[in-house]
Amino acid sequence: MRTEPGKSPRPLPAYQLLAPGKPGNDAIEAYEHDGVVWIKQAFGPSWIEMLAQGMEIAIEQGIGQDTAFSIAAPGEPGFFFYDTFMWQRIPQFRDFAFESDAADIARHVMRSRGLLFYFDFMLVKEPGTSRKTPWHYDEAYWPVRGEQICNLWTSLDSIPAETALRFVRGSHQWPETYRAVHFDPALRYDNLPDCPAPPDWENEPGNHEIVYAPMEPGDCLVFHSRTHHSAPGNRLGTPRRRALATHWIGDDITYRDKPQETDPPYRGENLKHGGSMECKTFPRVR
Repeated sequence: MRTEPGKSPRPLPAYQLLAPGKPGNDAIEAYEHDGVVWIKQAFGPSWIEMLAQGMEIAIEQGIGQDTAFSIAAPGEPGFFFYDTFMWQRIPQFRDFAFESDAADIARHVMRSRGLLFYFDFMLVKEPGTSRKTPWHYDEAYWPVRGEQICNLWTSLDSIPAETALRFVRGSHQWPETYRAVHFDPALRYDNLPDCPAPPDWENEPGNHEIVYAPMEPGDCLVFHSRTHHSAPGNRLGTPRRRALATHWIGDDITYRDKPQETDPPYRGENLKHGGSMECKTFPRVR
């Protein structure tokens, strides 16, 4: 399908788990073909309430600290907050990473025998926040090589089409390399490779298709580390848009000693180029 500039995105198909932590073959095949799969009701209300409590703690702790960032546009009433590695200091996030079904969902979707936990990342967009998440793919930021690494993105709120995450279907299979772009447009990473930033795919002509998922609390998206994605700002008069991304490392991933600045900046303990990512910072969970 040819996508014309400004063309509206299409909704993804939704899948249900066969059992707790176990997606069906149709969901796994959708992930492999599209680079993203939408799973409905992956996590029950108790997990969502627990994560909401953890986010309030993170926001309270993070204001003015180096571990968290608010990058709402100047003068806007809204609030755009993100934080990372919360599991190391906030019990709610640690419990989700190590006790919920997230690890099993990620392992099955990637067809991996074992699994490491990479890191967690939370995003909060209050109403009135126009700042969008720029088009990017995760692997550009990370010192990794391989295919079995994914983002499991869990919604804590109802997310309508207007503020839903967008993806370029099948872009995880593209050979082209793009550089990392900072979520704060005023900042830039150091020592970036000599390659372009991802274009604004929603306004870029070409043979690509934009898809999205209008999510409810407890839904999750699982997407490949090279799948291009973005999200609009939250201009609606609806409640905040809260999401937790947990990142998971499968069997074939090795450490890649990239010269450029990585995000998050942590590279683990005693990792060697071409070797395993397993260490205290990136622990084994399966």
